[in-house]
Amino acid sequence: MPVLGLCALAGCSQSFYKRSADREVFGIIDKKSGVVPGADDTLLSITPPPPVKLDTLIKNSQGSEFLGERAFIEKDARLLSLADALDFAVHRNRAYLARKELVYLSALGLTLTRQNFSPVADGGGGGFYTEQQVQGGVNNLVRNSTLATDGAVGLDYLMRTGARLALDLSTDFTRFFTGDNRRLSDSRAAATLSQPLLRGAGVLAASEPLRQDERNVLYAIREFTQYRKEFAVDITRQYLRVLQAREAARNRNTAYRAAILSLERERALAAANLRSQSSLKQIEQGLLNYERTRLTAIRNYEDQLDDLKVALGLPVTERIVLDSSELEKLEIIDPDGGLDQAMDTALVTRLDLFNQRDRLQDAARKVKIAHQQTLPGVNALVSYQANTPPNTNGLQIDASNRRFTTGLDVDLNLNTKPERNVLRSSQITEQRAERELELAEEQLRNAIRGDWRTLDVARKQFQLAQDGLALAQKRLEIEEALMAEGQGTARDIVESQDRLITARDLVISTRIDHVLARLQLWSDMGILFLEKDGRWRDVLKKEKPKGLAKE
Repeated sequence: MPVLGLCALAGCSQSFYKRSADREVFGIIDKKSGVVPGADDTLLSITPPPPVKLDTLIKNSQGSEFLGERAFIEKDARLLSLADALDFAVHRNRAYLARKELVYLSALGLTLTRQNFSPVADGGGGGFYTEQQVQGGVNNLVRNSTLATDGAVGLDYLMRTGARLALDLSTDFTRFFTGDNRRLSDSRAAATLSQPLLRGAGVLAASEPLRQDERNVLYAIREFTQYRKEFAVDITRQYLRVLQAREAARNRNTAYRAAILSLERERALAAANLRSQSSLKQIEQGLLNYERTRLTAIRNYEDQLDDLKVALGLPVTERIVLDSSELEKLEIIDPDGGLDQAMDTALVTRLDLFNQRDRLQDAARKVKIAHQQTLPGVNALVSYQANTPPNTNGLQIDASNRRFTTGLDVDLNLNTKPERNVLRSSQITEQRAERELELAEEQLRNAIRGDWRTLDVARKQFQLAQDGLALAQKRLEIEEALMAEGQGTARDIVESQDRLITARDLVISTRIDHVLARLQLWSDMGILFLEKDGRWRDVLKKEKPKGLAKE
């Protein structure tokens, strides 16, 4: 029972400390998130997600016959829309949750730094009982007993100017039990104030740990907010690629079934001596190839679907099927404005550039601090101590029995080589920070230019894919008609069916490519703003279906 009581007490203590830390940390994050564009309250919880429940999702009503003997993987599967996938991802993806925890830990470290720059109380004490027996005569034993206790309460306050105030109240009390009651006590109260005058003096140097930790939390929030945008694009890309793989499996099954019908027809014609055995064998070889590609496509679809489940934080054994209607919702819309406007927007909205610019300021500030550290150390000291009066029994402090000290503590710092090296290192760090900022800006311009070209090419490729699909369908119709009239060849039929499969795949893939290119452009520009469930706010309302501006 005592063990259970201690365990219960420990559990309550953990719960108390958790609530205390969360309250302080989330208060910091909430306040600093208010100055970060695109940040919201998604960081105000790091509670592990509950067990997966897909009961709220409707069951798939679409047929899965194209999967053949693997159709059971979609039996009783839950239909997962893109919005559902993003919602699962931001609540269950392990890497995403780890990034949230990094922000929490950054703010948690700040709470300790803040405490170091506020009055910190400390206290303790102890008690000891000692019994000693000694020879007091020929046959006389004397037993002495002593009870000694001590206690101390202190207060330490590091101010932002570098001044440190220390307060101490302590007492030692000893009582002897030797036939009489004798008490001895020694109590004292002391206060010490130290203020740097040269090295380490002033708010710039003394408050640097607090200032840097405050800024680091802001950096962490910015980095996470930018990461959310990239994360949403990655999950969307993975979702759409799984849909693409599913449609590819469907297309290859369609081609396989069409090849079976062609083979049956050709066998009948060959039996009537209207087709050569060579032509028949070509059709049979084509059927085998269609079967191989169909099986490979199904395997690829299953692999990608399982990978998506892991990314969403779902067990791979869960039966889900993606919503094919999401492909129909994809629109080919070009962004408004030109390339120069896109680059200018990115340079003033990207949160990682904000961090790079601020880190350059950090490096410049540290150069000034390092230079100050080369100065001699001169500290002004003032201390006051009041003690127990002599020959006094009892716990009391007499203000007249005091000691007052004032003076200077000087360190000429004759060996400045360590400080010189730190200063030079800080100057080099500042130079490197300038180059890193320049590089980050150039890389961003390069990324936007690449995104713009990718979007332009994706639009053109989609149009070509549509034209190619129309031609492939028309060609297959012509070859089938020629074959029926005895003028076509088996090679032409097989080739036409292959081109049709490729054309269907291209229409789907190029449509997806264009949408992903647009999302990537938004993300790189810093204008992809997300809701709590991971969905992006639609900025297409301000865009028009027009051609891309030229570079």
